[in-house]
Amino acid sequence: MQNIPQLFIKNFFKLNDSPEDEVMLKRLESALVQKEYANNEVIFSIGEDADAMYFIESGKVEVLGTDDEPLNEIEEGNYFGEYAVLTGNKRLSTIRSKGGVLVYRLNTKDVLEGAKYNSSIYGDLIKRLYGQIAQKHTKLMNISSNRRGIVRDSKNQKKKSLKELIIHYSIILALFLLILLIPAGVTPTPIYILLPIIFLIVNITITKRTMESIVFGCLLALFILGKYGYSYGFYDKIFKILTTGYTMKISLILVLLGSLIKLLSCSGGVNALRRITMERIKSKRGSLLTSLMIIIIVFIDDYLSLFITSTCFVPINDKKRVPREMSAFLMGMPTVAVNTLVPLSIWGVFIVGIINISIGSETGTAVFYQSIPYNFVSILVLVLAFLAAMGKLPLVGALKSAHERTEKGGDLWPEKSEQYFSHDEVCTRGNVINLFLPIAVLLVTSVVSGTLAEGSFSINIGYGLIATLMFMFVFYIFQRLMTPEEFFDNIISGAEHMFGTIILMIIMICFSKSLEELGLINWLTSVMGVFSNFMLLPVVLFLLFTVICYLLGYSWGMYAFALPIAIQLAAAADGNIALCIGAVIAAGVAGDGLSNFQSDNEHFAHAIGCEPMALVKARFPYFVFITVFAALLYLTAGILHSIT
Repeated sequence: MQNIPQLFIKNFFKLNDSPEDEVMLKRLESALVQKEYANNEVIFSIGEDADAMYFIESGKVEVLGTDDEPLNEIEEGNYFGEYAVLTGNKRLSTIRSKGGVLVYRLNTKDVLEGAKYNSSIYGDLIKRLYGQIAQKHTKLMNISSNRRGIVRDSKNQKKKSLKELIIHYSIILALFLLILLIPAGVTPTPIYILLPIIFLIVNITITKRTMESIVFGCLLALFILGKYGYSYGFYDKIFKILTTGYTMKISLILVLLGSLIKLLSCSGGVNALRRITMERIKSKRGSLLTSLMIIIIVFIDDYLSLFITSTCFVPINDKKRVPREMSAFLMGMPTVAVNTLVPLSIWGVFIVGIINISIGSETGTAVFYQSIPYNFVSILVLVLAFLAAMGKLPLVGALKSAHERTEKGGDLWPEKSEQYFSHDEVCTRGNVINLFLPIAVLLVTSVVSGTLAEGSFSINIGYGLIATLMFMFVFYIFQRLMTPEEFFDNIISGAEHMFGTIILMIIMICFSKSLEELGLINWLTSVMGVFSNFMLLPVVLFLLFTVICYLLGYSWGMYAFALPIAIQLAAAADGNIALCIGAVIAAGVAGDGLSNFQSDNEHFAHAIGCEPMALVKARFPYFVFITVFAALLYLTAGILHSIT
């Protein structure tokens, strides 16, 4: 029976029972040195040169960060210290015994000799490190999909009692039965036109179950349509939407974008960027400004931007005594603001797709470009973020209290934040070119393919995505970042994250089309007639959909519902469609910023390491200011467009 030291060596260096491996096994086993550490004894410290790795025979150790904060625990049967030994880097963390610990120490020379004998352990190390960073991104994607209306609120994870379920769904059933009282063939009244919208808002507000509320709201609208003599059923409506070219195209682009984002997160570029920022950024202002610059450069996806900036810059901000609330302020909503200003982003693609479906042509990208100057909320968010990074933003409310707490030597995070800390191991393997070069390829190929096809400046993100994924296959595979099998596994995994978004989009479009057939647009047009033509329409749309987004707790569902309405109202008033679209897009950003919907803010909390409601309180007064100021700008813009 093999002893414990032999098992450690054999498993780590992947040795078998061959004569050659037996010789190496005995050689390395003889080099092991048994050491014993008492409770709370430091085995090695962060920043030290790596002189050995360790195998734990009994007990466990703590992994500590830069401020001696606990990050992880490693128990008996495992090993630690191998990363710095194999890569030649400094120690990335401090290891301290937790209780009595018995370990075997293998010095660097012997570890490298074993690694040279079986070089496959380097590949395993790289795969493990990339796997850790990919898992963190996957966790953020799962959490952050709450904003897109896919996942239930965390409070709903607990099963309801049978009594609660019977009461809730009996009320919904009674509402559907009430529709049977409508006389057949009469013109729909405003109460029945608005009933599906009222149900949607009330049900989401009470239950926080967004997808369920959307499905029942859509069925309610179709049920009312059926009572009034319309023949379209739920299946027919969904099938009709699915088979339109615009829906198929936007769905394919969203799937490809999801795959691209997943691959970028597994490329190792984030790890390399973290290493560079930790080594070169020396000031608080430098960290804050660089994080804002990265958000602008990585415009593809707000979650990818948040993942990168939180991984690379929160540790630096912690060293500079920047409260976590400020880190969240600079790394949270600015990512959304940038994404709503760029047509190549996942937000831009979604919005352009809704515009194309609404107007029945592929001019959505051009209309989106025209709406960018009217997205006042996103522009104001970026202005305030820049002022905050420069240290010029007036501190008020919870953000001011957070700075006062840290200045007095208190914690960098508010109470109850510990459960949101990330315990992923820190690693630095990779190259930043793996992150930024594919983004550059996407930008260039999208512009070139679109311009060549149209004969003038244009963007075709579909061709750009296909070309970029082909480039990434060659670029990543021949660097041996991943195997071809792993590449396509990431393609599929990234695509899977977008399926919920696509389903949400289709059902919300179905909901919007049903309301349109009920006469919502005609009724709203008659109501808006009390205003002076187009003058008040932009500010009314902005405030109305900001409130709706605030109540719903997510913006993507609101966009799918609101953009078709805004476009038709603007056309009916013979107004500026781009201005109205800009108002609706801005309403989504404002509603998200004001919302205290718990599940909508959890992805910020897990990325930054801070209690969710503390983040809401920190940004809330600034978003109140932004919303009021933007409303005045929309009022002014509406008046100017009416008199010109």
